[in-house]
Amino acid sequence: MALSLKPNRHYRPLYTIARTYCDKSIYQREEEGEKPRTVHGQAYADWRKPWIKRDGEWKSKLSVFVEKNPSPDVLAAMSRIPNLNMKMVKDWWANMKQLQEIENQKFLKERVATLGSNLGAVHFFTFRQAAVRLKGSPRWIKGDITTLKLPDSYEDGWLVEAVDCTDFHHNGIRYEGLQNLANLNFLKWLCIRNSKHVDVWCIDRIAGQNGQSLEYLDMSGCKLCVGSIMALARMPALKYLVLTDPGDNMTLQAALSMLEEEKPDLLIKAIDPVS
Repeated sequence: MALSLKPNRHYRPLYTIARTYCDKSIYQREEEGEKPRTVHGQAYADWRKPWIKRDGEWKSKLSVFVEKNPSPDVLAAMSRIPNLNMKMVKDWWANMKQLQEIENQKFLKERVATLGSNLGAVHFFTFRQAAVRLKGSPRWIKGDITTLKLPDSYEDGWLVEAVDCTDFHHNGIRYEGLQNLANLNFLKWLCIRNSKHVDVWCIDRIAGQNGQSLEYLDMSGCKLCVGSIMALARMPALKYLVLTDPGDNMTLQAALSMLEEEKPDLLIKAIDPVS
């Protein structure tokens, strides 16, 4: 039996797809205003428009929040207005300060591309009240942007050997700030004493970035857990460790015993916690 092939009546023509870009600036488009929306050459039906754009509807200054997709944070803040109190305002302000500090400590590729890893680390730590010592120099570099005259482009000879974050501003360095220690191949000495934001993730980042060169680490006053101690075991060059005495915590004591067994050449100094 012969099979006849009939052409498919349901087909979709193919067109060349091209993307066009507007050569007008955002300011020119703002001055011209919003163009009326059309569908297949006809005006957009009024019932399809958002209610805030329909003719005759009352608009207020708050309409900016419902123009498109409103931010969940804005909606949450507006829903609390009737029950707003000083505690909520203080909590919000503390939240904003925390987010600002996290952004302030983030690793910037542009800084490293301009200054290099070592000089970029000097800029980052000294401008945040920490101290830095270079290889072969007994002098600690410490100050601020008004007193220090650091190079603003790459220069040879800036090899960071030690970083002291004891006076690091805003309660110490964070996980984001520790990334600025990356590629410091001559870093041997690091102090992050009493940094309340340092946790197991921070110690793990230090072990991964600087474990091959770091010989001295002072993490007294920081959060200590079994994961932190296990991360320290991944640092082959570590010779001297300072931490807070775990006291009667048998789990931490057992983990420290395992660390000493794993690294017999490591000297561990446990100091009493600050009351």
